[in-house]
Amino acid sequence: MKIDKDVTDEMIKAMDKTAIQVILDPSTTDFLQSTKEEYNKITNTINFLNAVSYSQNIESIYIYDMDKQSVAASNPIGYVSNIELFTDQEWIADLNQINGMVVKARMDKRTNEALISLFRPILLSARKKGILVINVPLKDFFSNPVYLDNEVPRSRYVFDAEGSPILVKEQLGLSTEEVAAVVQQGNLGSASAQTANWKEHIVYALKSDYTGWSFVIVLPEQILFKRMYWIRDVVLLLSVLIALFSVIMICMINFQMLQPIRRMRKLLIPFEKSYQEPELLDLQNLMTKILNDHSHMFKQIKTTIPEIRKRFLEDVLVEQTDHVELYQKWKDHFSEWQNGPAYISVISIDNYMAWSANYNKSDLHLMLFALGNIVEECLNPDFRMVMIQHGREGLCLLVQPLRDWDQEQFLESLDRIIAEVNIYIKMFISIGLSDPVQHTHHLPQAYRQALGALAQRLYQGYGHTHTVNKQENHAVGEFDNTLIQGIVQAVHSGEERHVWSATNALFDAAETGEFPPLTVIAALENLQIALEQTAEKFGKSVAGAMRAYTKNPKINSMDLADLRKHFNASLACLLLAIREQSTSKNSQVIHQMIAYMQQHLQDNIGVKDIADAVQLSLYQANQLFKQETDHTVYEYISKLRIESSERLLADTDYKVFEIAEMVGYQNENSFIRAFRNVKGMTPGKYREWLKRGNQRG
Repeated sequence: MKIDKDVTDEMIKAMDKTAIQVILDPSTTDFLQSTKEEYNKITNTINFLNAVSYSQNIESIYIYDMDKQSVAASNPIGYVSNIELFTDQEWIADLNQINGMVVKARMDKRTNEALISLFRPILLSARKKGILVINVPLKDFFSNPVYLDNEVPRSRYVFDAEGSPILVKEQLGLSTEEVAAVVQQGNLGSASAQTANWKEHIVYALKSDYTGWSFVIVLPEQILFKRMYWIRDVVLLLSVLIALFSVIMICMINFQMLQPIRRMRKLLIPFEKSYQEPELLDLQNLMTKILNDHSHMFKQIKTTIPEIRKRFLEDVLVEQTDHVELYQKWKDHFSEWQNGPAYISVISIDNYMAWSANYNKSDLHLMLFALGNIVEECLNPDFRMVMIQHGREGLCLLVQPLRDWDQEQFLESLDRIIAEVNIYIKMFISIGLSDPVQHTHHLPQAYRQALGALAQRLYQGYGHTHTVNKQENHAVGEFDNTLIQGIVQAVHSGEERHVWSATNALFDAAETGEFPPLTVIAALENLQIALEQTAEKFGKSVAGAMRAYTKNPKINSMDLADLRKHFNASLACLLLAIREQSTSKNSQVIHQMIAYMQQHLQDNIGVKDIADAVQLSLYQANQLFKQETDHTVYEYISKLRIESSERLLADTDYKVFEIAEMVGYQNENSFIRAFRNVKGMTPGKYREWLKRGNQRG
């Protein structure tokens, strides 16, 4: 019955949709605003109505002009200039009641056929100008298979909002008036009614909120419940038999099962004659606790496995685990992974500095999380994968195909990641892929290969997957660092022409492509660091002006064209800030203080010595220096001493106590303590760390 209602509502909605389309069509407006002599507009309207009625399987469509008392209708009626000549006009009497959608069942006197008619007013300039009528034959309207009778004897009715029958399918010899009376009484849902032949029936009625029609089904009670009594008896008998069988089985199983339980109780709970023997409920509580603890431990292990695998990949990246330990971790935590080939892949956001400027810190985390989700969607379920964050600008993946894929198929999956990341989160990324590795001790080398492949972005641009095989042959040798030194010296001396000529020469040399990309990137990172240090030495105002170029630069994520733009803008900003600062008296004093520190770095000078050198009081010197550099005098000289000690540790074989004296510390312990506070490790550990890095390089 609900299906009947839903199908009917959908058909009425389709008719109403057609009505609205006709009302909104320009030809309808043209007809209502036309004169009787404008035959072209009338003809266009009739042709439009013919097309709509033919395409929608509609019997006929009328447009009634209330002012001119004329009708435009689909064939075979056509145009009727006077309503008095229109055969089907009994609905004209109800015009005042048609203020919205109205659906009625009625008879067409012209064809003597039952119709379902939908009426809608046509408004022009907020005035009811005409009426649209859509007619569908009753037999076609209720031709849907849901209205067909089945083998179950039943009567079906459809009543309109006034209680008049629209559809009557009578199989039980009932009185339509009696059924209508039950519906009018509001007994919807289910009710029993005595019919003329005094047999009990069940009446179900459902009212449509859309049309106001009531859909009614009447079923004989004896047919509905005919088999239920027999089913009831059978179910009752089966229930008794099952209960009896269950009791027997419980007794048998209980005898067998409780014996091992009693033995377990004696094993788990100490038993003495002086101690009252525990009940089985005590044993149940103990076993429940053991099982719960086991389940909790299993969940913890299962939860921590992904984290353990991530830490394994982190160990691979930092190379602080020997081959034996690395293999043992692989064997313990990657048991379902095959011994076959695995890849290291590094995913990096292109030009991270420019991209990240559009987001706040929390949004950056969300975007990186979204990137990880897209990577997982693209690689699952064809690959096993461990993924960790790689710096702030990307991800690092340990990947293994689940079937025999060649590298070209893998590259197609990575190219798909690049495309979908661009589509869904508007992000450009590049990917570096290592060669396949067969053994765990080759994983650190694979990571370095992936970084080297990713560095090809410098020459090849953004949005590509780079492999080791794609790397071009470059000249072996160091990038010309004299150009970098020349740029820094020219900035210090204020020789702007030399700054720009050296910068252009530097990038022209890089654009030849003769040098490995990692070598060029390392040289440019040294230039970036040198410019940042130069800005800090010139004081707070210069460092502040440069902050836009020194905060999260991530120059290794740029291609060569963007790097040239970045350094040109950075140098222009730095030179401008230095020019502006050099004109101030305070700046000159600060430069004198810094020069004095550098000249007497090896001496045991204090803040008072520096203040005396520029003829200021201790308070004035500290206040002025803090204001201009954002550092106290003591902090700055300590910084200069640590930087100088770093160079001596890296480039000389002097002992730690000798270096301490060279940079102005009176004893070795003070130097070690100051160095650890800045670098997080002792000078000796720092020198060892530098040596290990040089050996890996």
